[in-house]
Amino acid sequence: MPTEIVQLRGLEGPNLYMPQPGVFLQVRSTTQRARRLKDALKDGAQSIGMVLGHLEVDTFVDEHGNVTNVNFTTPTPPIGVALAQYVVEGLNRQEAGDEEWDAEGPLWDLQKRRRAEALPLPALQLIAEAASRGIPSQVRPDGQIQLGYGVRSWAFDPGQFAKRTTASFGDDDIGIGSPPFARAQAALDVPWEQLGPIPVLGIAGGAARDIAAQILAAELEALGRPTSVALAADYNATRTLLASPNATIAVVGLTAVGIAERGLALERCAYSAITDLPTELPAGIADSAELARVLGVPMLITDASGGVALNADVPEIVALAEYAPCPLSYFSTGDDNPIIGFHRAEGGRALFVREGVVFAAQGAGEQAVVAATLPPAEMPGALAALALLWAMGLTWEQIRGAAA
Repeated sequence: MPTEIVQLRGLEGPNLYMPQPGVFLQVRSTTQRARRLKDALKDGAQSIGMVLGHLEVDTFVDEHGNVTNVNFTTPTPPIGVALAQYVVEGLNRQEAGDEEWDAEGPLWDLQKRRRAEALPLPALQLIAEAASRGIPSQVRPDGQIQLGYGVRSWAFDPGQFAKRTTASFGDDDIGIGSPPFARAQAALDVPWEQLGPIPVLGIAGGAARDIAAQILAAELEALGRPTSVALAADYNATRTLLASPNATIAVVGLTAVGIAERGLALERCAYSAITDLPTELPAGIADSAELARVLGVPMLITDASGGVALNADVPEIVALAEYAPCPLSYFSTGDDNPIIGFHRAEGGRALFVREGVVFAAQGAGEQAVVAATLPPAEMPGALAALALLWAMGLTWEQIRGAAA
């Protein structure tokens, strides 16, 4: 049996496998291909000049043969996908004894494509300078590079640099200077003091996800905090929201399918929550535990000073708690969840429902805060929203007043 591609994904942001853009490849074959795949990918990347890092290979056997999983980081996932396709085809051609196959031609084409799609050096330096200042960046659908999010963003056309030769830049434009590499900001009048992230609240889950996002957005608006919201948001919808020049706070309801297929279109969240699990598995996701890890990607990029809310009624979600990089709150639709009990015993925060009332607890202390009037299927979303509003520092008087 030839080597067969089972899954191949170009991941353009933080994802299930790595915190940076990269590629995931899964193949099946009759014999082990791990070493040959690894070597061929390294050699191919070197030939075309593609940056390839953190190359990891894992193998196992199922009822259909040997399965090999490969993932690696690269700033150019589409070219990484094309390279993976070339490598698999090359293995099959070699094993079939195809002496007429042109192994060099496709590599040459990929090298030309990589050069054509590469950002000009000054643009790369501006992105690096932004990163050194803690400013996120993204390439917009129109090809412009955006530094910062929402009202704290600014965009420029990298094509303007391609029209200028290296010789046309003086020492004040491009040169070895302060971190990270150069004084590229002098090439353009970049308003650095105005740029940065805006608060992003990433809500991942199933049926309750968008309930949480809607409640959060409505509460923040009622408190006089203009909020932009995207429901059932995939990569493109998230990127569009963050590019809005009017966005001051962004609430994003992130889908499991979107995260699994392309990763996240954002580098960091201020707060995040996992409301519940979707009823269907996205393509290529093995089971509910892996599905929960997909939904946990926004949690992994949440600011240490922010907060995460997890559904204590779903064991697969609870299993992610040890990876939370910031303070954690649990929520439950009942009042006898042992996870809530253990968390409170350690002084942690929790929300739960008792006799039709939502209670907020921290350690041994607890108080009734609002009536639990939503249908059971929607309660996890409401509790997640309340947990994040509380984590944001709002008082229960403020929250109840906004809901009135």
